[in-house]
Amino acid sequence: MRSFNRSLLRYCAIGLTVAATALPAYAADLEGKPETIQSATQQGTQTDSAGIALYKKKQYAEALPLLTADAEKHDANAQMALGNMYSMGLGVTADQKKAFDWYLKAARSQHSFAQLYVGYYYEKGLGVPKNAKEAFSWYSRAANAGIPNAQYKVGYCYEKGVGTAANPSQANSWYRKAAENGSANAQLIMGQRYSEGKRGKKDMAEAAKWFYHAAEQGYAPAQAALAQLYEMGEGVQRDEARAASWYTKAAEQGYSPAQNNLGYLYDQGNGVIQDYATAKKWYEAAASQGNVQAMYNLGQLYQMGHGVSQDYSIATKWFRVAAENGSVKASNSLGMAYLDGMGVEMDPVKAARYFLTAAQKGNVSAQYNLAILYIQQPEALARNGIKATEAQALQWLKKSAGNGNTAAMEYLSDVYRDGKLGQRRNIQLADSWRDKALEIERKRDLYATVEPLPTINR
Repeated sequence: MRSFNRSLLRYCAIGLTVAATALPAYAADLEGKPETIQSATQQGTQTDSAGIALYKKKQYAEALPLLTADAEKHDANAQMALGNMYSMGLGVTADQKKAFDWYLKAARSQHSFAQLYVGYYYEKGLGVPKNAKEAFSWYSRAANAGIPNAQYKVGYCYEKGVGTAANPSQANSWYRKAAENGSANAQLIMGQRYSEGKRGKKDMAEAAKWFYHAAEQGYAPAQAALAQLYEMGEGVQRDEARAASWYTKAAEQGYSPAQNNLGYLYDQGNGVIQDYATAKKWYEAAASQGNVQAMYNLGQLYQMGHGVSQDYSIATKWFRVAAENGSVKASNSLGMAYLDGMGVEMDPVKAARYFLTAAQKGNVSAQYNLAILYIQQPEALARNGIKATEAQALQWLKKSAGNGNTAAMEYLSDVYRDGKLGQRRNIQLADSWRDKALEIERKRDLYATVEPLPTINR
């Protein structure tokens, strides 16, 4: 099985299939500056000025002198428009200092969106030295005027202690206010909080509701989080086809966790027709952005020869890149490659090193592999400065079995049945480990009763 991102809801890894990476607080940034005048006309004149009309038509060069003249007459809408133009380089050379100056003028004239942007510029140090207290002050003014993104930013400041004392209760209150007023960032945060049970009871249905609101606005992280709920059947009825649809929306926006997860669905044929070529395409898209799970998955494709010519050398290269970027599963796969000489020269000493690295970080397969290496090739461990003993082998077998590895359970059953590794025969304990392994396999078989969709090989 491949590596699947559970980052979206901060889920933990399951065996060889599921990778966990914390979902970033996408709250740190605004949801994008408007390229139209929508926010600039907040102050609301009856009719657009000539400069604003040209700005709306994206005739920025023609709008510039007219907007400048209006701005110098203290027209807040014109000042806001000029801030946008200098911020994004619309008809002018981008200049964050000039953008900040125009936003500040509009903000002082009570233009609420300008107040939000002034807060952002102070927070990030764009065109002005960073000043967290000023950022919080301006965010608060815009938030109190009802701007959803500003309400979200106030929540963020209270959560992280940016420009004010950290206050989880106030953070939650402002996040909810922002979410109810349509901030996709805040809606994502609310969904996360309900999915994790933060500041209240865990409620996956409520989480799904908030993810859906943000997903409908086209927010890729929320689309991917909602897709995961459909894939897992948590808070919503399980629907892998719908999961694939939402992952696709997020993946097409370049969101790498969704790209990897969509690749996994095509790889496995879950909710879509199994198609290794499409899986590879999405894995490569995610890997090119540094997604470690996708790097590992590409290695798996080349190792298995799924949708590509089987090539252990390329597989090992991807495993190495993934391992260097923190993939524990990739470290275990590298250990197997060196142990068997698959794509690299056989080297049990290096194999032991990779198994040990992965085992110490909790990879159940590596824990089992290391135990077997202790038993069968203790000299490889000795050359890594480790004295291999039967007691240590038994310890790693128990760790792997305790973490759900059925191979380790079955080995332990044999150990106690036959009295191996310095243990006395214990038929009751042997039967217990065997029964545990059989029960896990039984549940696994029940989960896999659905017939897979047809495979497309290109």
